[in-house]
Parts: sequence; C-alpha cells; structure tokens
Amino acid sequence: YRKRRTQRQCTSSQEQIKNVKIKKVKRTLKSLREERQSAIDEMTALVNVSETEDRNLTEEETKSFDATEAKVKEMDARIERMEKSLELAKNNMPVTHATQNIATSDKDLRKYSIAEAARSAMNNNVEGIVKEMHQEALNEDNGRIFRGVGVPAIALEKRANFLANGAAGQANSVEAASFIDQVTAASVLAQAGANVYTGLSANRKLPIIADIAAEYLDEDGTNATAGAGATAAGSVTAKTLSPKKLVSLVTYTQEMLVQNSSIDAALERNMANVIASQMEKNLLALSDQDKGPESIFEDCTEGSGTTDSANLSATALFDLETSVLGNSVSSDRMAYICNSNALAAIKSLAGENFVTQFFDNAQRTVNGYPYYVTSNLGAGGGTDDEFILFGAMNDIHLGFFGGLDLVADRFSEAHKGLSRLVVISMNDGLVARPTTHFKRFIDVN
Repeated sequence: YRKRRTQRQCTSSQEQIKNVKIKKVKRTLKSLREERQSAIDEMTALVNVSETEDRNLTEEETKSFDATEAKVKEMDARIERMEKSLELAKNNMPVTHATQNIATSDKDLRKYSIAEAARSAMNNNVEGIVKEMHQEALNEDNGRIFRGVGVPAIALEKRANFLANGAAGQANSVEAASFIDQVTAASVLAQAGANVYTGLSANRKLPIIADIAAEYLDEDGTNATAGAGATAAGSVTAKTLSPKKLVSLVTYTQEMLVQNSSIDAALERNMANVIASQMEKNLLALSDQDKGPESIFEDCTEGSGTTDSANLSATALFDLETSVLGNSVSSDRMAYICNSNALAAIKSLAGENFVTQFFDNAQRTVNGYPYYVTSNLGAGGGTDDEFILFGAMNDIHLGFFGGLDLVADRFSEAHKGLSRLVVISMNDGLVARPTTHFKRFIDVN
C-alpha cells in the first residue's frame, strides 16, 4: 500500500510541476500579447495624428515608429516560440520523420546554431539568441540542472543556414538539418518504424491493452455457445519512459569552431550519430547494460522452433514470422533487424545469384518484410555470432527529454591544442510487448 501511495504521490507531483510550468508560460504569453497590443496602439496613434494633420511623420516620430515596429517583431518571434513550447509541454506527441522547418516562420531561430552555443560555452560569454534559447531550455524543464549552455528541444527541430561569420542569408552558406531528424535517420530502430517522442519534460507512461476478446450473445445476454455470460474485459498495464543521462564527448580545435563555416552541420551530424548509436547499443545488446536503457533484445524470446545454438535456415526465419503472427499480431511495420553476420548467412541461403524467392536483395526484404542491419544488435556477443530480431517495430518507443546541455572543456586536451565539448542528453527506450510482438534468433558460434 505504501509503495502504491508513494507512486501516486510521485505521479501527482510530476503533474503539479507540469501544470505550474504551463500556467507560468500562459501568464507570460498573456503579458507579451498585452504589451504587443500596446505597442501596436502606439504605432497606430502616430500614424493617425500625422494623417489628421495631413503630413508625413517627423524624424522623431519615424524613429519612434521604427523602434516600436522592431519591438513588435521581436515579441512576435518570442510569442511563437513560447506557443510551440507550450504545445510540446501539453501534448508530448510522437514526431514524424519528415524534415521539420520551424526556421521558415521564425527568423530568430534561423540565426541560432549549436556551434554558436558551443562557442559561447567555450568563451563563457552567453548573450543574444544563445542566452534566450538557454532560458527557453530552463523553462522547458525546471527540474533539470544545466552545467553549461542549454539548447532547448525547439531548437533541435529546425533547419537553418549558417555562415563562418554567424550571419544568415549570405553566400557560401552551409545547411544544417534538424538535429532530431538526424538522430532518427541514424537510428535503425527509428528507420524500422519505432515511435519517437521529443520534448518530453517528465516520465512518459505508455498504456498497454491486451487480451481483449469478443463473442456473440443470445438475446437474453447469455453466451450463445457456452452460457457463460458476457466476455471479460481486456487487461490494462503500463510501461514508462524515464530520462537516462547520456554523455558524449566531441574533440575539436578552437580554430575549427571559430573559422569553419560547416562546423555546425558537422557537429550536429556527429553528435546525432553518437547518440543514436549508443542508444541502440543499450537497447539491442545481448543483455542489459550497467547503465542506461534496458535491452529490448534480451526481453524478446526465441521463435518456437529455434534455439540459441541453432544454425540459420529458411525454416528458422519462417518460424520467427509464424511465432509472432500466431499471437494475433497485426502491424504494417513488421520488419527484420539483423547484424552483418546474420545478413551474410541469409544471403548464402538465397544462393550466389540471390534467386531464392524469400530474399530480395534489391528491395532489401526477407519474405516480403524489410530488413535493417546494425552492428549494435547483439552487442556484447561474439564476433562470429548471428543475431536476428523480427516483430512489430511500432511496439518500440524512443523518448527524448528536453534539449541538450553543452559544457566546454578547454583544459583536458589543452596540451594538444584541443578542446572538448561535453554533450549531455536525456533519453530512454523500451518495447511494450516483447514476448508476443517480437521473436529473436541467436546462433552462438
């Protein structure tokens, strides 16, 4: 009872914190909108006076009008960012894998770059748009401690052009894609169809409904065949995504960070690859790791006709499918994930010319289901081992909590003329129904 009560209290406390944050943002939005309207009224009054007197604005009135107009534009950009942040805090909905383009509607975000935030962390000089985004990161998650410069979730979901001098819209620009899009593009699990959630600010509980049955009844309400009455309701359980700290290190020269116009795109791309790879090493490992997300591969059971030491065969592959489908699992995201050894074995089964119908090398399918390859599957196993995971990939959930924390380390590698950027992110992953919606094959050599 005490454990259940503590869990309820924790959940209630999280909801209260979230509601307080939402109320705070709403109050700020209301104040900004009122201030914006007052500024517009001032501009309108200036124009009305000049038109009443049938004259142009004086030099002093023109300066006042232009200054107020610039102030309104700044408030418009801030209001839009806060509205998007509020929407993330309220809904925390899964993101699509399409390229997001917030920068087209927010000129301030278009000027923002992670490289500039890294430069600010290195120089210990946070100002302008970097300072505003750092504050936005604090607003997104009041309970998180930022040791360096914060990058909010909203700044990770954008496209922009960045130049060597930090200005936008000039020649020789280098495009940097959405950071979240790059993480999902680098993740085999996301490519295969896993659900991806961004902007999470608290634990995300995922309800799992199972064992729902249906049957026809007689007119009097009794069971038409067994007389047992109405069928029982299904069972409802839940699993929770909770933030796990992931620390990445990027080594660079100070000259490269200052002079190279493509550093932002390269920095985001490499950080995205490292974060996606480490998440998959944990989630697809042969067994649970000491830290981070637990292995979903370990939780999945073997197909009904396979064992840990069985040789790979076409029959073993078909058994993986029938074992999942036999549990009444229906999904348009059924797929195979395998390591390179397993792919080589599958290709050998198809023959030298890949003529066996169950394997299509051009379409990258096995028995009509798409396959994906990663060395992270079975991490911790032998170098010659074969690992395969088959199932409904939309039963896998990946969560990203808040933004990034950038900490500049100028001293550890100073004797080499290098600096290090410490990138701290919070994420997690899980599989909802590992024993019914997935089956695995392991050949230990």
